[in-house]
Amino acid sequence: MPDLFGERLTRSELEARIGTLSAVGGITEFEYSSGRARGVRAVRLDTGRLCVEFVIDRALDIARAAIDGVPFAWRSANEIAAPSYYDPNGDEWLRSFFGGWLTTCGLANFGPAGRDAWGAFGLHGRIDNTPAGEYLARTYWEGDRCFLELAASMHESKALGTNLVLHRRWRSELGSTTLHLEDRVVNVGDKRAPHMLLYHCNAGFPLVGEQTRVYASRSATAARDADAQAGIERWDRGGMPAADFAEQVFIHRPTACADGQARATIVNTAACGGHGIGFEIAYDPVALPALFSWRQLSRGEFVLAVEPANTPAIQGREYAAAHGLLPFLEPGEERRYTLAFTALRGDDLTASIATIAKANATSAAAR
Repeated sequence: MPDLFGERLTRSELEARIGTLSAVGGITEFEYSSGRARGVRAVRLDTGRLCVEFVIDRALDIARAAIDGVPFAWRSANEIAAPSYYDPNGDEWLRSFFGGWLTTCGLANFGPAGRDAWGAFGLHGRIDNTPAGEYLARTYWEGDRCFLELAASMHESKALGTNLVLHRRWRSELGSTTLHLEDRVVNVGDKRAPHMLLYHCNAGFPLVGEQTRVYASRSATAARDADAQAGIERWDRGGMPAADFAEQVFIHRPTACADGQARATIVNTAACGGHGIGFEIAYDPVALPALFSWRQLSRGEFVLAVEPANTPAIQGREYAAAHGLLPFLEPGEERRYTLAFTALRGDDLTASIATIAKANATSAAAR
């Protein structure tokens, strides 16, 4: 039964106290009305504790997120932009990158732009700028549990080229602080297609600060480049905003926790008057055998991120192909990915840290 505002209520007890579910939570669809976002469809999902905004016209990614009224996801200076503003050239993807709790990168590439046997491609792929062709939202009860669900399909295709579809479903329930994500990527074309997928999960103020720490169940960590190597001793630390901070990206080899899921957590136990805030991403390390972390502490671009992915080739698709790290989907083949996004407060912060520490200790003992 829902645990709302310190009370556990059955369905009948809750319905006796409210005239509509929207008084305490639920799903609300809306459109942005100004700037580059004008006409963009979005939906707000509110569990009574966790409130998130998904952008229907941007792959059903998460633009905003707050727990108990406190925001924790980083937002770039871009705000929301309609898919029509997407520019595939070079790194121009950054002109519409809003950050949020989730930006999906793929489906055919992530990492830097380039050109190969499958054609030219821009930074981090097209899928985040792809609107949902099919979309539904529903709220339903199972006994005394009230579930909130969103689903959409995004089609990434090219005439005479590859033809991929992302089927996406989000699910939570009233009183919960967790979102469950189920993705299914299908090659509906008749050609073998490269398939690179990365989940870009971003933390911002007030979660990011001097006391912020990043935890990951992992067996190894390496730097992407010289800038990252210079900061590798502090890969898991926040800090204060700095002028001209050189971004740092770290490559981790995930290891499973006791339940078979790998985890990456960003926490700040000192934030919010000492009550703390954070989030945890749990994922299948078989389907997503790589994890990256992003450290960017510039003034105005103050963000830490964790990024589960289906290949460790953060250097991009050309690098992946050259090093035997490029995944493919054969005609008719599909891949499934499941993740759990959990916002953390109080004891949940220390519980997540402890789960990861136990997994890392077990992994170290086995080596």
